[in-house]
Amino acid sequence: MKIKHNDLLIKDLDIAKREVQAYYSSYGTVDSDMDIIAKGAYNKSIAERGPGSVKPRIKHLLNHWDAAGEVKELGEDNKGGWFVSKLGRHTVGKDTMLMYEDGIITEHSHGFEVVKSTMETRDGEEIRVIQEGVLWEVTSLDKWGANMNTGIKSLDDMRVWHNRIDKLIKALKKGEYSDERMELFEIQLKQIQELLKDFEPGVQSTPPPEPEQTTHSLSAELDYKLFKKI
Repeated sequence: MKIKHNDLLIKDLDIAKREVQAYYSSYGTVDSDMDIIAKGAYNKSIAERGPGSVKPRIKHLLNHWDAAGEVKELGEDNKGGWFVSKLGRHTVGKDTMLMYEDGIITEHSHGFEVVKSTMETRDGEEIRVIQEGVLWEVTSLDKWGANMNTGIKSLDDMRVWHNRIDKLIKALKKGEYSDERMELFEIQLKQIQELLKDFEPGVQSTPPPEPEQTTHSLSAELDYKLFKKI
């Protein structure tokens, strides 16, 4: 499983309609795995499996696992691929909507299978250009999976985590989430506080152990790309 980072905006949030529009993919930029997703890479897949097709199968999930909403649109612009989802009335859907509203969800990801790619050399580096892929799902993330293992390197990092703490505390005080989600917020809060406890400027703290990774039971290995709100 691969994680991809990029700085992209949540395009729109309509609380009354329970709809979110956000980027799930960035086009033309080299990520940390030396991959580039070409514009239009998912067009065939979206036409065959997306909204409006005979059998829509592309899902909107929370953290690559729980169903969060129904994908209503999938499109693209020069920045990347975006989705519009109507969040469900079930517990996960309601929690996801609240987390968007409270600024806790700021990152997105997607799972896909590579169909066609080519290798190019750019500035002396070998780059894989993904020209076609099968899009399986788009995901909203309520945590930074990779960032929790990087420690703290600077005061800027510290400010990011303190901002996260403020949002979690406000969400806990708000008390509108499900009991399960509130417990998860408490765990995240404790993890971040532990991360900050021994911080010294210019010295990286000891990262927590690498968590075991799990993947969906799909017939082929999926790649996961991660994007965050500015």
